[in-house]
Amino acid sequence: MIKNHYHTIIIGAGPAGLACALTLLAQGIDDLLVAEKHTFPRDKCCAGYITRKTEKKFKSFGLDPADCGYSYIEDFRLYFKLKCRQRIENKFLFTSREINRVALDEAFFRLAKSRGVQIAEDLPVTGHDPETNKLTLGKTQIVTYDYLVFADGTLGFGSAYQSTARRNLAMQLIFPSDRPDGIEIHFGVTKRGYSWVSTYQGLTNVGMTDEFRQTEDYKKIFADFLKDLGLETDLTGLYAAFTPIGVRKPVLRENIYFVGDAMGACDPFTLSGINYGLMSGEKAALAIAAEDPRILEDYARKLSTKFTVMRLIMKVFYVPWIHWLVFNVGCRFLSGLVTFFFNRFLNKK
Repeated sequence: MIKNHYHTIIIGAGPAGLACALTLLAQGIDDLLVAEKHTFPRDKCCAGYITRKTEKKFKSFGLDPADCGYSYIEDFRLYFKLKCRQRIENKFLFTSREINRVALDEAFFRLAKSRGVQIAEDLPVTGHDPETNKLTLGKTQIVTYDYLVFADGTLGFGSAYQSTARRNLAMQLIFPSDRPDGIEIHFGVTKRGYSWVSTYQGLTNVGMTDEFRQTEDYKKIFADFLKDLGLETDLTGLYAAFTPIGVRKPVLRENIYFVGDAMGACDPFTLSGINYGLMSGEKAALAIAAEDPRILEDYARKLSTKFTVMRLIMKVFYVPWIHWLVFNVGCRFLSGLVTFFFNRFLNKK
């Protein structure tokens, strides 16, 4: 049963929101409510990969991704213009059999509930008055708070307080297939993004990303990519979502915080965001417990610097002649350097 008032209300039960709730519990604050507009298990547009660093962070909260069926897919190949340019021994990416985040998110949800976190599913935010600390949940439920944390993604309710001018688009389709197990990362399909074809134990996940432009017909680009791959499947299950480009303001006022994608905690180049979501949720909880928003603000500044560098690398990487040089010269003559880059650089995400 939902009370009229909570010390902290968290909007969104994804990794960022639940990391915030679990950290608050560890800090001795248990007067919490997590409001989630969906019900679990919930779908997420995600290739389902996590890095070793993300695995370690989940373990710090008591969740081992291996218990959700996560393991390595050893065969990892880089493609450019539909041609394989290099095979890399995968040492950094884990994925589940379903090649999505559904099982992982549900396991984290179950863990939080088992620890005593109150999570209300199928309960969207429909109104908010920051002057009086009032939230309207669903059609009529009004609750007040001391602290509010928006962990509701790029275009959630909290986005009304943020700038969403630039964002990345991610699309994916999962279907049964007889393709061999492996990860294919394709470049040259979209202008400023990458595509993937991942198969594991009879399921294939095809996806693509791009810096979103309204002039593009992304459904056609996706369909053409499938056709070029020789894959024939129904597009009914095609799923799309946005990820942020750039760190947004982490604190609206001293008692209203943003974490995860709602804060822009997502790498603009790789679209990696789970570890940053977990970290930002943890920092927000520590800021609330210490009554010091600077804890989250300092973390956001560090992320902003890091993502600015990644944005610059992205702009250079997607210059057409640089792109051509990397895959036609680098992969051919400097394959060891390319392997080092992927296994050491991406493993830090």
